[in-house]
Amino acid sequence: MTHLPLYLAQFFSGVVWVTLGPLLDSVLRDLDIPLAQGGVPALAFFLGTVSGAVCLNFLLARVPVRLLLVGAALVETVGLTAAGLLSQGLWSFTAAYFVAGLPCMVISLIPGMWVSAHMREKAAYVLSIVMTGSVLSMLLTPVVIGALLGAGVVWRWVLVGEAALSVLLAVTFALRPVADISGRENLRWRQVRAVVSHNPRLLAGIAATSFMFLGGETVLGVWLPTFEVDVFGASATWASLALTFYWVGQLLGRAVGIPLTRKRFPSSILVFSAVWMVVFVLVLAFSPSQAASLALTFGAGLGVCVCYSVIGSYASKFPHWHSGVVYSLFQFSGGVGAMVFPYLTGPVAAAWGFRAALAMAAVPAVIVVGLAFYLRRVSGEGFRTSD
Repeated sequence: MTHLPLYLAQFFSGVVWVTLGPLLDSVLRDLDIPLAQGGVPALAFFLGTVSGAVCLNFLLARVPVRLLLVGAALVETVGLTAAGLLSQGLWSFTAAYFVAGLPCMVISLIPGMWVSAHMREKAAYVLSIVMTGSVLSMLLTPVVIGALLGAGVVWRWVLVGEAALSVLLAVTFALRPVADISGRENLRWRQVRAVVSHNPRLLAGIAATSFMFLGGETVLGVWLPTFEVDVFGASATWASLALTFYWVGQLLGRAVGIPLTRKRFPSSILVFSAVWMVVFVLVLAFSPSQAASLALTFGAGLGVCVCYSVIGSYASKFPHWHSGVVYSLFQFSGGVGAMVFPYLTGPVAAAWGFRAALAMAAVPAVIVVGLAFYLRRVSGEGFRTSD
């Protein structure tokens, strides 16, 4: 057995997750989609991701992890190929990107579910390491896409190229098995009630925090390149680099953030990260130049480097098989937030401009600050600042 599929799954899910941002401006222009509807493809993609989370827990729980990963990679190939080759307008592209979202969540969820089930001690530390794969891919993908667009490659072939990578991923999953997650069953309402009844307040806190944090962060992931084009007249290459600066900040921040997960309570890290995000997003939204915006984007990533994995680590507070379900709910709620907030950004940008639209991403981060204190109380962390 090997852990390689877990890292590859996180890496590839990050590639697909971040791709729409660098491509969005090209897609909107090529398919003649108005700015006010620019959030619809993101809405469809993340609707696909939350649907994938439901399928994984209610229909596919008894399928071995190996087969789940192979099947999800093949479905991903279909969705990306359709989006690249068959899209003729908003709704055909939206339908194809919905299909791409379905398996993306399955591929993203399995590593976290596996860690929550098999490595319960210091779950925040282990999850932060595993999720570094997706951070790395989110760092590299905008650079590659920006370079391809700058060289004249159309967005359609970028998606087809990712579909080819998905085929290679399916082959790797088939050849390199990973230990299964024992005891998983397709959820029924009695089991859902059992999970909820264990600690309903903590479960609600995890769901709400994930919804708010990932919703706000995904506004940056989807709209930041278009913000650079609209506000500063950036080229496609430089606009894509804005996302790279964000993920470089995240990757470097993990050098400090990951060790801190072993010394500080998750809620303490979460408060700091959310306040950091509020400050940097607001200043970024009203930055005076493109150079300043890139520096601020880097700074934003630096401070929130382990925030999402810290939220997910609260799943380990639940009993063995419950933890996988809670981790799925954590991802599901984040996916819903990633649907809602980027979708709302399009109409706000069309009505009030991109600066106001990007500043709105600070609102959910403010709420996360309060939710972090709530999580501390309902999870039984106490009030100490270190172990």
